[in-house]
Amino acid sequence: MTKAILIHGYAAGLEASIFRKPFGEHSGFIALDDEVKSGIAKSFRWSKDVSLTIAQCINPLKYFHLYRDEELLAESSITQSVLREFLDRADATTIICHSLGCRLMIGAMNAHGIPESITKIVFLQGDVSTSASIVNDAIRDRIANGTLVIENYFCPWDQSLLSSVILHRTNRIGLMGWNETGVKNVFYPLLKPMNLHTSPLRDREFLCELIAK
Repeated sequence: MTKAILIHGYAAGLEASIFRKPFGEHSGFIALDDEVKSGIAKSFRWSKDVSLTIAQCINPLKYFHLYRDEELLAESSITQSVLREFLDRADATTIICHSLGCRLMIGAMNAHGIPESITKIVFLQGDVSTSASIVNDAIRDRIANGTLVIENYFCPWDQSLLSSVILHRTNRIGLMGWNETGVKNVFYPLLKPMNLHTSPLRDREFLCELIAK
């Protein structure tokens, strides 16, 4: 039985020559590799597949253009609709999103709602403007009556989200929390090198606890 749906963030499909391979079935949630293989967790793959040569790997514009392309994918009505169909088939109880995947999930649930089976949504280091809102009335009603819990994990020293703040000129919910009615903000200290932004994806105890709750 599938308990959790995992929604990855930026560059899950990036192949950077000899330096980096595209993520496997876990889509970056490496600490849950066993759970994905056993079917306890399922990853919704929405990334753009890109392959860079060694020369291209040192060009920062390649990574910037990929980020912009995946922003459009996350905000696309087509991607959001496909996600809702995936959720309907999975019949899970928990959704865990990371980074840009949080933006995809918020857009999808505002546009299409969520299945009744979902009782918890977790945002990890969300690359989402703090001005974003939950506008779906059914979602808001479920938060108010306690049948849906939304947790937002944040950390103010996330270097990737600090870059996003500079780019978008708005704060991100994964940095300082989200002032949205009914959302529970939880501080999660990013301590695992080298990429602090992906620390929670490599924290097995933490992720398993999210699924078990």
